[in-house]
Amino acid sequence: MILRIFVMSAVSILKRLYKNPSVKSVSVYTFTNFFGKAVSFLLLFVFTNPAYISPSENGLLSLFSNSMLFLMPFLSMGIIHSTSADFFKMPKNEFRDFFTTGFVMPFAIMIVSAVILFYFREKLKLMYGFPYMFAWLIPLITFLTFCGEQLLGLVRNNNEPNTYFTANVSKTILELGISFVLVVFFAWRWQGRIAGILVSYIFIGGYGLYYFIKKNFFFGKLRKEFIVSELVYAIPIIALQASIFCMNSSDKFFLSSFTNDDNQTVGIYSVACVFASVLFILCTALQQYVFPKIFLQLSSNDIDYAIIGKHFWIYVGIMFAALILLICFTPLAYHFINLQYHSALQYLFLLCIGNFLWAISYFFYSFLLYYKEKKKILVLSVYCIGISLVLNYFLISHYGALGAAVSTIATYFIVLILTLFLTKSYWIKLYINISKK
Repeated sequence: MILRIFVMSAVSILKRLYKNPSVKSVSVYTFTNFFGKAVSFLLLFVFTNPAYISPSENGLLSLFSNSMLFLMPFLSMGIIHSTSADFFKMPKNEFRDFFTTGFVMPFAIMIVSAVILFYFREKLKLMYGFPYMFAWLIPLITFLTFCGEQLLGLVRNNNEPNTYFTANVSKTILELGISFVLVVFFAWRWQGRIAGILVSYIFIGGYGLYYFIKKNFFFGKLRKEFIVSELVYAIPIIALQASIFCMNSSDKFFLSSFTNDDNQTVGIYSVACVFASVLFILCTALQQYVFPKIFLQLSSNDIDYAIIGKHFWIYVGIMFAALILLICFTPLAYHFINLQYHSALQYLFLLCIGNFLWAISYFFYSFLLYYKEKKKILVLSVYCIGISLVLNYFLISHYGALGAAVSTIATYFIVLILTLFLTKSYWIKLYINISKK
């Protein structure tokens, strides 16, 4: 009898949750992001098979993807963050002008960066084994990534989870489907993986342009004041994105420099980073729902701090549960991965905890981004860059991949402390207002 009552109560709760629009939206965003990650994990067992892609080739692919992460802040220049916040502030006509103007600078940076990479092509080939075609592939795919991020950000702000689902899932199926066919059946190896990435980003960039035109975001006026304001705002945001790159990706380049094994160590280490990045994927999925809600509250004349606090504790609870599950079950997944990659298991938990600490830190960035606290963002970013580069250099030069993992958790812990210190005026206010209620 007790069991029957419990089951009926559970079913009733699930039905209410299913009918709740907020829960449905979060579920769509989370599932969409994890769909891509789940499929990537399934294919990881294929792409880590040396018969298809060797550890050295996976190391090259990791450096390729991280090069785009390095270029992204300089290309996007903070425009994605501004678009997300200004969507709720500006009238429609003004926002259209801002959005149109915001595409001029990234396109120009794409051209300039392609010229620079072409000029240094020989040095990049010598240092990291980059083939010449990376000189145009990296800028092009980075620009298409920018288009995709703008698309997904506006879709979230417009509260269109179904469109978000369609665009993201289609991109994932194209990328991984084409990669699988070219790598497994046509033996294109790492070139097949890059071909899948290129085609999928051409799709998401093209769909983004269609969506922007359909929603009347495009074809506004090019306004000088928006260019000036974004250039001013771009400095701290570029620093912010550069700090994220340094903390999350620079370790691969240090590993490549300090090891002489044709990027094999980088390939093995990168697979462990892929597993740890599940937390980053979950954190991103939750933020795509949470950040617009926080921005909406902060733009209100009567801010409901209880709602912001509720979002924070749900966010932390989900992230902590995911951390425990990931640490417990990832070693089981490694049984299905080639033995050459198993040495990374010894420091996997350090990478997972590091990603968890970063997820908590980035929640507090929402206040800095909304209020465009340029000075605080710049100061925090400069500290993050310095801490990350110094720790990476000394720890990786002495301890290799293990040093990279130790550097990750140490960096993110220090960053969390710094973030809490620089945002104390906001979270103390949040605590006081919730306590009063």
